[in-house]
Amino acid sequence: MRWESQPLKKIAPKELLAGVGGLRRRGCRIVQICCTKIDGNRFELTYSFDKDYRFTSLRVTIPAEAEIPSITGIYGGAFLYENEIKELFGVKFKGMNVDYNGHLYKKKAKAPFSVETDKEGESCQKG
Repeated sequence: MRWESQPLKKIAPKELLAGVGGLRRRGCRIVQICCTKIDGNRFELTYSFDKDYRFTSLRVTIPAEAEIPSITGIYGGAFLYENEIKELFGVKFKGMNVDYNGHLYKKKAKAPFSVETDKEGESCQKG
């Protein structure tokens, strides 16, 4: 079986808007923005795009306290992804078109996905 290439380009936060803008000019649509806490002090954000059923992604790693530029000026619909990431992980976005200010979801804890868990905490593999 032949696998399709799905490029993943790691970029610096200062390159994000230029990279996203270039994909927009090529006619790509945004598919998703994914956030993962990679250690106690950093987040990894992966921005995925599609054109003609071919994926490409940009990945940015930021310190937990950093602010990252919003891409809502390029892709207006990204406001939902950014609000979700802001609320669940505590990532700060600069210049969001629509900011729900922590009221997109009802949740018991502020930024619940940014909380450290112990090794005995719940996981998908426990059963």
